[in-house]
Amino acid sequence: MAKTDRTRPVVCDAGPLIHLDELDSLDLLQGFAAVLITPAVWQEVRRHRPTALSRLPRSFEQREAEGVADERLTATFETFGLGAGDREALALAREVPGALLLTDDAAVRLVAEQLGIEARGTIGVIIRAIRHGTRTGPAALHILETLPIRSSLYVRSDLLREIIALVRQQVERAE
Repeated sequence: MAKTDRTRPVVCDAGPLIHLDELDSLDLLQGFAAVLITPAVWQEVRRHRPTALSRLPRSFEQREAEGVADERLTATFETFGLGAGDREALALAREVPGALLLTDDAAVRLVAEQLGIEARGTIGVIIRAIRHGTRTGPAALHILETLPIRSSLYVRSDLLREIIALVRQQVERAE
């Protein structure tokens, strides 16, 4: 049986931490059992968005990955040109039973899929907030609609419009 979000740990790559902080939405991570961040991810966030580190949820834990030097993983990491934070986050997600990987990087998602690791991104966390009642539908829609001007997350404009339309439909049905 799959773990529910509230009992499931997440391993964060730098992107979602940076983007959720830009959107004043780091609190959306509080609904997870634990928020695990590796040292390299911590350094990347510190370099690009230091304010995010002071706003992390109480369930935050910095943890080192043991399997980063695994030969099979190293070859895959090099093939996809992944950086230290990506490598550590993937290795840790692989080590933590039932962990969900949060990343906005397409290459990292591809590797996660190859390794059997479930991955979501910033937009998935925002949509999840509606289901879990941590944001109303209109509030989540506002975040999505203002994402291009409030965040450095790159999402193709046609894809973002499609996501917003689908979320809007779900919100209207629920009202």
